[in-house]
Amino acid sequence: MMVLTEAAFDLLPEDGVFEVVDGRAVQLPGHDIPHQKLVVALLDAFRQQLSRWKSALVIPQANVFIPRPPDSLGEIQNRVPDLVVASFQPAMRFHQGEPPELVAEVLTTRRGNAERAEKMDDYARAGIGEYWIVNPLDRVFEVYHLQDGDYVLQPSSSPLRPRAFQGVEINPDVIWTAAGI
Repeated sequence: MMVLTEAAFDLLPEDGVFEVVDGRAVQLPGHDIPHQKLVVALLDAFRQQLSRWKSALVIPQANVFIPRPPDSLGEIQNRVPDLVVASFQPAMRFHQGEPPELVAEVLTTRRGNAERAEKMDDYARAGIGEYWIVNPLDRVFEVYHLQDGDYVLQPSSSPLRPRAFQGVEINPDVIWTAAGI
């Protein structure tokens, strides 16, 4: 289905989760239980840590509108990360020019082709300052910081300290344990 405008995006069926890539609406499949448990464990850890931030938001599967790549169709492009962490709460979705500070994607395969290529490029173009790729297969968190328009992989550390949220520390071992991984 072609979706070229935000008005057309708003007409998509409400019983699905959609990304719009190059004018095409792509319905995302549901995730398996281990994937969902990992997202919930990460969500819970962020919520506990962000409780003192009055306007912070941590939420799964929020719409993040992305500036379109050159030569793409339509007026909009959006992604739906597994987890979004922001210092503010938008009314309905994250619009272009108002990105969340951090997004995370949980891999379902070791390669993570879409997460390491297309989605990484889109999140960088949107200006999202930090991108986490969570690899449950190898029990690894890849943390990328946006520098000069590109993501740079950061040296691994524990606990993880999101750059935009001073004082927040996420312990990967706690996440793996909570998710049963």
